[in-house]
Amino acid sequence: MPLALQPKEHLFMLKHQTYSKGISIIELLVVILILGVGIAGALSFGVFSLRVASLQKQTTQAAFLAQDALEALKNYRDNTGWNDNDPANQYDGLGVVATGTPLHPALSGGSPERWQLLLGQETIGIFTRDVVAEPIERDGADNIVESGGTIDSDTRKITVRVTWQERKTAREFETITYLSNWR
Repeated sequence: MPLALQPKEHLFMLKHQTYSKGISIIELLVVILILGVGIAGALSFGVFSLRVASLQKQTTQAAFLAQDALEALKNYRDNTGWNDNDPANQYDGLGVVATGTPLHPALSGGSPERWQLLLGQETIGIFTRDVVAEPIERDGADNIVESGGTIDSDTRKITVRVTWQERKTAREFETITYLSNWR
């Protein structure tokens, strides 16, 4: 009896092995597909992360440029009379400087150097920066209001705007502060 069972077992093993090899190829294709999707996802996430990091770096640089302009403007205010009227319009006081016009701070070439305000924007690397001074109005309680108050000749609204292009998209960082005639 044991001799009659041997051929059946042998046939069963052959069929099983052939069937098992077919499943292995399909399994291999499924594994390759899963790995491909996983690698593509990881690469996409990596590219996205690099873009976000680049934008974050540029935004931080823009914030530093805006802060730098504000510090230069405060130094300018502190070393120039509020109502000084310079014929060349480089050292006009903030009470006299053109309002609503893009300006930018720059160091003079003289000795000693001092801050001056020049008309227009300035370009620093990929960034464009400008400063706009505007008069403000105050209500009866001395609060700043958009309209309907009286003009405060001793305070200016200062807007510093830094713009740049990132992947064909216009980006902007803006900060607003108020400077007063502290003397």
